[in-house]
Amino acid sequence: MKLAAIICEFNPLHTGHKKLIDYAHTLADNVVCIMSGNFTQRGLPACADKYSRAKHAILAGADLVVELPTVFATASAENFAYGGIAIANLLNADCLVFGSECGNIEELTKSIDTINDCEASKRIQQEVQKGVSYPKAVAMATGLEVLSQPNNVLAIEYLKALRYTHSSITPFTLKREDNYNNDEPQQYASSRALRADKALRDKYTFNYVAQDIDDEIVEKFCKLAPAFLSVATREELEQTEGVTEGLHNRIFNADKSHGYEKMLDEIKTKRYTRLKLQRVILNQILGITKQLAADSKSRQPNIKVLAVKSSAVALLQNIENETDEITLRADRLYSALSGKTPPTKLVKIDL
Repeated sequence: MKLAAIICEFNPLHTGHKKLIDYAHTLADNVVCIMSGNFTQRGLPACADKYSRAKHAILAGADLVVELPTVFATASAENFAYGGIAIANLLNADCLVFGSECGNIEELTKSIDTINDCEASKRIQQEVQKGVSYPKAVAMATGLEVLSQPNNVLAIEYLKALRYTHSSITPFTLKREDNYNNDEPQQYASSRALRADKALRDKYTFNYVAQDIDDEIVEKFCKLAPAFLSVATREELEQTEGVTEGLHNRIFNADKSHGYEKMLDEIKTKRYTRLKLQRVILNQILGITKQLAADSKSRQPNIKVLAVKSSAVALLQNIENETDEITLRADRLYSALSGKTPPTKLVKIDL
């Protein structure tokens, strides 16, 4: 039986994600979602806890949901993709399915060599240091317009990780026909739009998703974060994953007595984007150091099962179902913020 893998956040799951899961089922007998846990690439808590979001994925058609460890789930696109592919390889997935604005595997694959070119890499970093977003910096440095769109860039990171790990997994991409991030969504709405606008949820997601969204969880985290950072030393900040070229000094010196936004405003520059800073702040709180992040890429990631369809329990064979310490810390923090107690046994869902 063939297994298709989807690397995802589902923060929250929406109708576009459902379309991707349905497409994966045309390629394989079973679909596994390798999903971020309680914190995401934004460096902030997910809008619903990981067990609820895993349940959403099963109800939308997935057969199995396993967790992408926090050290990868909250990382840059490159490490996010690497972690997901490493788990897909361990699960012996036959294919990887992802969305992209391009919708063409050959065109995306051709872009890898251009990005990997040494001169292009230098130009990309130069543009990023000027404050240009990574997708735009890649497009400017390479002259490839296809790389100016964020899902294409993430798609290429998946393809790079497949190549780097010498994976036998076959990639498939589903073209995103609609701009999910339009101010006025048409066929689909982005997860970001759904988090921000409750009015969109009736049309672009599902009742079982909307009822689990916690609209206060990010605010609770942001109230707590400055206090966490106030006790960090310069040396601890310097060793935090994502900290570069004096950023630890800016974080250490920032005013932490007037809230998260005030603190970010003091730290932020063109070079240090908000998204980068949010990830660094979370890394410091959870204890994700540069060394720990590097070590995580040098060994097999743990596989933690979050939910499974009752008819697909055979997929659990040979999965040790373990969680790493950083993910456990993230779970304890999320539970403290949300007031929700995680389930004590595996969630098996009957449809």
